[in-house]
This record gives sequence, structure tokens and C-alpha cells, in this order.
Amino acid sequence: MEGALPLGAISGIDFPVLNFQLAAGDSLILMSDGIAEAQKPDGELFGFDRISELLSRTTSAATLADAAQSFGQEDDITVLTIARTHRTAVA
Repeated sequence: MEGALPLGAISGIDFPVLNFQLAAGDSLILMSDGIAEAQKPDGELFGFDRISELLSRTTSAATLADAAQSFGQEDDITVLTIARTHRTAVA
């Protein structure tokens, strides 16, 4: 996905549009910058590599938020998981 400014930060900005479809069993995780920018006292950032590592093992929004908080998060945190469940036939 292409990066962009936060929504609503500056009026009149055009944002890239991306269309995709989640298949049954797929999930999409949306998060605020408070996750990647969580910082230890020495300045080390939580970062996208650590996020990728965690997501390769789990898709829990709570686990990701907890890991960033334990690391040293001081900014806002929002983690939202959207999951497409398996469709069952209706009789």
C-alpha cells in the first residue's frame, strides 16, 4: 500500500485509493502510528520489522497493542482487525 498523510490532517488533499477483496479466512489489520513509533528510553523504535514478526505468528490486535505498550509506547494506540469469516450455507 502507498503511504499518505493521516486522514483529515490537511484539507483538500487527495488520497490514494486501493481496492481489494478479503477471501474467507483473510484478515486486515489497521493500526495507528503509535504502534510503530513506540520507543524505548534509549530511542529504539518498535518499528515495522517487529510488527511484521509479530503478525507472522499471530493476528491478534490485543497482542500487538500489548507488545507496543510493553516496549515503551507513549502515543495513542489504535489496532483494528477486520476479518472475513467463512460463509456458511443457509438452509
